[in-house]
Amino acid sequence: MSQTVNGFIKNRSFLALWLGQAVSELGGAIGALSNSLLVYELTGSKLAMSSFWLVYFIPSLALQLIIGPFIDRWSRKNIMLFSQLTRAFVFLFPILMIFCGNLEFWNLLLLQAVIGLIQPLYAPAGTAMIPTLVKEKQLIQANAYIDGTLRLMGFIAPPIGGFLAAWLGPEETLAAASLFFFLSAGFLFTLKEKRPEYKEERQSWLEQLSGGIRYFFRQRLLAWLGIFLAFVQFGVGVTMVLNVPYIVDELGGSELDYGYFMAAFPLGYFAGSMAAGKLGCLTSRRLMMLGALAAGGVSYIFLSFASAIWAAILIEAAAGVFIPFFNVHNTSLYQKKVPRRLLGNILSVRLFINRGAMMIGVLIGGRFSEIFGIRPMFFMIGAIICIAGCLGILLPYFKFLNDDSSPAQHSKTDTAV
Repeated sequence: MSQTVNGFIKNRSFLALWLGQAVSELGGAIGALSNSLLVYELTGSKLAMSSFWLVYFIPSLALQLIIGPFIDRWSRKNIMLFSQLTRAFVFLFPILMIFCGNLEFWNLLLLQAVIGLIQPLYAPAGTAMIPTLVKEKQLIQANAYIDGTLRLMGFIAPPIGGFLAAWLGPEETLAAASLFFFLSAGFLFTLKEKRPEYKEERQSWLEQLSGGIRYFFRQRLLAWLGIFLAFVQFGVGVTMVLNVPYIVDELGGSELDYGYFMAAFPLGYFAGSMAAGKLGCLTSRRLMMLGALAAGGVSYIFLSFASAIWAAILIEAAAGVFIPFFNVHNTSLYQKKVPRRLLGNILSVRLFINRGAMMIGVLIGGRFSEIFGIRPMFFMIGAIICIAGCLGILLPYFKFLNDDSSPAQHSKTDTAV
């Protein structure tokens, strides 16, 4: 394992991407924590929290639907640099409003809308770049290391954000988020991108977009992997609305307790990612991936019964250990099965579906938590995810998830550097 890590470190372009993504995740997690706390302090409303996240998802979905073909034609490095610099500057806006003594809810909504427009550019560009920097046999480990590191940053960020918010103030928290995005851009600037030159005739944007959508849904492995991932993202959307009131109102916690709770899942995820990268697929891929999905659903059910903060933190950490066995292999399969000339487009289709599922989760979380309460909502989303995973394991139809017979046909120019 150490030799593999050393090999990735010596690959300077991959290292630049690795560090750039890690620092970006740190800034994004700190910024999201700060914004969520500010919104709840300004409004005290779960419905306002729902609106806050809808403002993120609606522009994100609108752009995600059309941007895919361009990610495969534009420089992915430049897309990521533009994304990071834009996010760095936009986090300075609410700081200015705070100094002017005039921070309002709409200021945070504006920040959230801009971040929502940026994510559809940054996420698929970064994922699509990985196969051009490492060999195919290294993809599972490369994704595991990057995914695990991002979750490790997510573990570090909430306590840092909670400390800054509780002891120094929101200005310092937002400034830290902005600084990390600037630093991420610096790492990504050193990345040497190798862009494949495709010999086929260039297609129009509409032809590329429709072709990518058709390709996605005609490959049942890709389509069902996307659908199962959508169940996970649905749960994430609901918890975006529920997490703050769950800790503050249901369990009587503080901002620091919220930080610990938000750090628990990334800590478990880091451990799970390292295990997923090292172990690979020791048993049935179908059983491993969908078993992890079902275990994630069970964790939500346990949260609905938790009565102490320490119990909720332990449950979140345990859930984090299981989910990488689904996510890491999910992403690696896309990178292996999809031709690289289509990868950005296909990943954008997948992200569009996931963002849509998250937005539905936000809508349901904001609306129905006011009616039924927070704990019943945790139980409901847990049951939905658990049932989806169990059906995938038990129904014979899903045996194709173990199929490795149709790898992506790569262009000769698509080799790793």
